[in-house]
Amino acid sequence: MLDVYGTIAAINNKRSPFARLLQIGASQGRTRTKEDSRALMTNPWDLHEAAQFFGIELTGAELDELEQDLETELDSITLYADVVPTIRALQRRGIKVALCSNLAKPYAAPITRLLPMPLDAYAWSFEHQAIKPDRNFYERVCEKLMCSPNQVLMIGDTPIADVSGPREVGMQSLLLDRKALTDSKDKIHSLTGLLDAL
Repeated sequence: MLDVYGTIAAINNKRSPFARLLQIGASQGRTRTKEDSRALMTNPWDLHEAAQFFGIELTGAELDELEQDLETELDSITLYADVVPTIRALQRRGIKVALCSNLAKPYAAPITRLLPMPLDAYAWSFEHQAIKPDRNFYERVCEKLMCSPNQVLMIGDTPIADVSGPREVGMQSLLLDRKALTDSKDKIHSLTGLLDAL
């Protein structure tokens, strides 16, 4: 099971339109809360729908600018070079591959478009109304894979969401640290290292 952003894909031209939307709300007197990010990732909203939910008033020009920033971000998304060869190698071995990611809805489509092969399961936070490290999110993905948690290995770049969280439900996990120089027992520096770890 693979995380997405920072693990298999990168946003090369970050504009953070959803964060900018919340900044506009703050300028209108709306107080930001810790639940804002969760709401954005657990509901299938576009920018206009998110603005409506938060009670943020946007001019036509502001909405157009935010939507253009989002389009710029989405167009800049690329897969890391080791992703497709690793997934193909796993599939040749008969290993099921799934994606499990916390993200706002617009960021899912570029990933399925960029991957040249279908995977066994896709778990997006906005579809499941849950985010990692929520226990039921991991459990739902295991159900989609028709595997028990102890049969599933999670790979990702976030220690809590992708390493300790999965372990609490009985999954195995490895941290992907692309800045590291070498692999260790609990960490790999490229997805290629996953093939050696299995």
